[in-house]
Amino acid sequence: MLVSGSGRQRAAVARIDQNMSADLYIARLKQHGHRVTPKVRAVIALFLKSGTVLDPFEVRAGLQKQFKGVGLPTVYRILEGLARCGILLTAANEDRQLRYYICRDLEAGHHHHFLCRQCGQVEEVNLCLMEEVTQYVKRHLKARVESHFLQIEGLCARCNRQPGIPAPEPLTHHPHKG
Repeated sequence: MLVSGSGRQRAAVARIDQNMSADLYIARLKQHGHRVTPKVRAVIALFLKSGTVLDPFEVRAGLQKQFKGVGLPTVYRILEGLARCGILLTAANEDRQLRYYICRDLEAGHHHHFLCRQCGQVEEVNLCLMEEVTQYVKRHLKARVESHFLQIEGLCARCNRQPGIPAPEPLTHHPHKG
């Protein structure tokens, strides 16, 4: 990526990077037998450009300029197809509203994501300590782990530096009471 240069040069490089990474997602879709329509391409581009968690209404709003009158059923169908292929992941949250984010490192193998609770920025976390948890469960619970889901949330570096932003509520280690 260019550090200096005109705004036009930086924008051109950003478009090239976005197109190159979009090609990986398109290839993944084709491998899974999905049709790659202009709307599907536009949704992928929207997520790549935003780099944040988006709900279906935000995705629909982002598509409106290019596809007048695009409906929520179409948006949901595209989002679900991208999620089935592992391109999009769903974000769990307290209000139970469905939100999605794009996995920017499809070729990294198993990894997790950090979601900023303030701005919605998503960053890759190329680390998983699940082997230790699996051994603990086996040894202490005499059980077998078959899968896991880990969503890491907090404030990204930019939001963490901003004065006046309240710290998120501390997470409890055990959600059950009593």
